[in-house]
Amino acid sequence: MPKASEFKIATIQATIFTPGIKFVQSKIMGSVLQRWSDRFDAPPVSMPLPSDAPAEIPRIILTSSDKRYKFEMAFARANLFWLRQEDEEEINPLEIFNFATELLWEYSVLSSAKIGRMAGLLNRFVKEPTPGLFLAKHFCKETWHDAPFDRPERFEIHAHKRYALSNSFNVNSWVRCKTGVTNKPAPEPIILVEQDINTLSEEIEEREFTEEQLRGFFQILPEEFDSILTLYFPED
Repeated sequence: MPKASEFKIATIQATIFTPGIKFVQSKIMGSVLQRWSDRFDAPPVSMPLPSDAPAEIPRIILTSSDKRYKFEMAFARANLFWLRQEDEEEINPLEIFNFATELLWEYSVLSSAKIGRMAGLLNRFVKEPTPGLFLAKHFCKETWHDAPFDRPERFEIHAHKRYALSNSFNVNSWVRCKTGVTNKPAPEPIILVEQDINTLSEEIEEREFTEEQLRGFFQILPEEFDSILTLYFPED
């Protein structure tokens, strides 16, 4: 049976939500590139969108030439992504979230943005010859193993909780365990686990998170993600 420690990280995402922001694209892009040009060394993309375009659509996209990093800036939110490029690549999520804290806070200062909400997402996978059958047997009573879950090609379980993270942040915690397929180096069946921890959407207008709170939130996440994954795929 796959254990939590056997899962590999596929993607990491750090997001801030910035209600009411209006920024000057050329100023923001120039300032961010000047500070982080070693990280975002691919040609930048600036989207000339109409004024009534949805606030969630990125106006600026910066990427790294090795395709590991992507930074999206929209009026409503900013997203930093880390994307796995090699099968045996190792990554420390805390390093990515620490970088995200610096980048996202500096962006919020440059754009005079209020941070009303924060989110961290982690996608992990493990190779499994029959992921649908494994998930069905792993999460469902033996009563259902013969039928209807005797040979599922695809299977998904989705759970949501709301709680106080480290007694400091009211959060939603989402976990999705489902079947999938790798695309590198060749297609192989996998179990994919998507984890998403985010502060509450209904608090976005009244909250204004500080740099210290931003850093604290993202520093908590790696351990919290690991703890949750272990509940679903124990080491014993």
